[in-house]
Amino acid sequence: MKTLIGQVIIAIIVSLPWCSVCLAQDYIDKYLPDDAIARFGKGYAFDFAYSPDGQQIAVASTIGVWLYDTETKLEKNFLTGHKGYVKEIVFNPNGRTFVSIGSGILNSPYDPAEAKLWNLKSEELISYLIEVTDPRDESGISSVVFSPDGKTVAIALDDSTIRLFDGITGEPKSTIKGHDYQALIFSPDSKTLVGGSGEMIRFLNVATGELQTEFAAHANSVKTINYSADAKTIISHGEDSNVIIWDAETGAFLSIYKSNMKEISSVDYSRDGKSLVVLGSDNTIILWNTHTGEKTQTINNELELYDVRFSPDGTTFACDADNGTMLLFEAATGTLLHQFKMPGVSNYVSDFKYSPDSKTLAVYDGSEIFFWNLNSFEIHSTITDYSDVVGGAIFGPNDKILVSVDDIVRIWDIEENKLQRKIEAQGNAIAIALSSDGKNLAIGTSDDTILLWDAINWKHSRTLEGHTNTVFLSVFSPNGKVVASASYEDTIKIWDVQTGDLQYTFNADISDSRKLLFSPDGRYLMGIVKVEDDTKICTWDIVAGELITSTDTEIDVDEYSSMDFSYDGLTIVTTDDQFNIHFWNVATGRRKDIFIPNAKGYDVAFSPDNMTVALEFSDKISLWDIETGELRKTLEGHISALNSIVFSSDGTKLVSSCRDCTVILWDLTD
Repeated sequence: MKTLIGQVIIAIIVSLPWCSVCLAQDYIDKYLPDDAIARFGKGYAFDFAYSPDGQQIAVASTIGVWLYDTETKLEKNFLTGHKGYVKEIVFNPNGRTFVSIGSGILNSPYDPAEAKLWNLKSEELISYLIEVTDPRDESGISSVVFSPDGKTVAIALDDSTIRLFDGITGEPKSTIKGHDYQALIFSPDSKTLVGGSGEMIRFLNVATGELQTEFAAHANSVKTINYSADAKTIISHGEDSNVIIWDAETGAFLSIYKSNMKEISSVDYSRDGKSLVVLGSDNTIILWNTHTGEKTQTINNELELYDVRFSPDGTTFACDADNGTMLLFEAATGTLLHQFKMPGVSNYVSDFKYSPDSKTLAVYDGSEIFFWNLNSFEIHSTITDYSDVVGGAIFGPNDKILVSVDDIVRIWDIEENKLQRKIEAQGNAIAIALSSDGKNLAIGTSDDTILLWDAINWKHSRTLEGHTNTVFLSVFSPNGKVVASASYEDTIKIWDVQTGDLQYTFNADISDSRKLLFSPDGRYLMGIVKVEDDTKICTWDIVAGELITSTDTEIDVDEYSSMDFSYDGLTIVTTDDQFNIHFWNVATGRRKDIFIPNAKGYDVAFSPDNMTVALEFSDKISLWDIETGELRKTLEGHISALNSIVFSSDGTKLVSSCRDCTVILWDLTD
């Protein structure tokens, strides 16, 4: 076993979680970190919004706020400074400012905790409205709303406060304490703030913060509140699936919309306040006349629907459906005007927004924002380069290309600094591997298959079928004639690349490992395998098709989080559950007399000259000299935890993939 380990060389495999698209401009200084040669991707877009005049679009992403010119769809600026992801954009109705809401230092995408006020014209930061500096502070932001006159912005936090700020200068005005509010809206005259807190609706005086009136509105939490156009009534929607009209001055009950729906998925109100559209969990759409309280239309649909929104002019409303479909209806009659299908293989709609003039429907699929002309029903422009979490990135032959994977495989031209092509499959792409000669690309998918691509002509050559669960690892033998794949069904399969024939199946739970190792002659395959409560290093003879060794060795692998082999095959480097680094002699299985006491990391990689190790710890990469134990360089620029780090073949570059949904190519020559 020890002799065999000494013959092993590493094959780099990449596994991932999710999805997306394309290349961003690097002329924006804040986009490209120090020591970076290039950055690929703009992050994941959590939200996007039109400015009130429709001339700009702001996109809230994992790495910052992107501003676009609506007509050209070109980037105008990139705004940074949030400590974590940017989750939401809220424009001031007067068009002078906007608020970006971020996830704070905890960087949880589900608990935003920061708010910044920006000048839209100068594109400069005006004020940090809400800032979290203590990691123990888990206060989240539940609602942000501007007053109609634009003079005040209200922010509801889950610490039972509403904080009021000047909507132009960001100066604090007052704090209203006492309750958690999930929904907020200003009255049309900007003098009253109405909030939904649990089952209660409360009317608050904006000038004094005093409670004017309160009443129990719903059996469960209030989800949305809206004013009628004449400001005489408010309409609330609760988790009890009731939609109710109240007197806006007294809070008196006026009427209830009885839809007989078991659950209401979404509600929206026309800008003129005359119509209400309700979407049920049974995919039924009901239109109501808010003046008479009568149903005007009931629309049954076979597609699963998620959200419904009126156009600003009230003439249409849109619904997003499953399979990447958008439905556009005429508001007056409920007639289906058009059914949009997202391009390519996309089967997902993440968000959609009408343009302020109601002529365009912008739809985001988690990768691109498509702009549909609502007269011609055609796509007239696209904003690209967004993606989901990038699970990994590897270098191609001669280090001229990068291959990265989220739910889509992307081929990047390093010299031209641009996206060369993308590969989309019916199932999400999960794992990638390139043969050493660069001729074949293997893609493991969520459809339980391995797709083989001719990487010279970029054509799909073969599909390998036989797994019964997601394929999360793939690796080529050194001569490229065999590919090994691992699946969540706890098997490893060995395939003949030329014929596509399945040669062997090995039972093995390697779900916690991202690496498989081939011996130089391609005969042996190794992996870290879970056997009951133990973790063992297993070796399979892929010629004989059998497990030949399963051993704990003297390395207690259960205590280690990551490992890598030196390129000469003589040394193993590991990191443990305390992020400490250790070196081991492959031949003896004993610890080597190499110590880097200050190094901390989770993922680890050897440089090609075996003189340096790269360590990933949180959002940083540190490079350590193995001989001296000294820190050579620290690479900073990602916003979240990294998923992979890989050296180029000459050791002058390093590529990192990250949960911030970008790939960075680093310069190591200094």
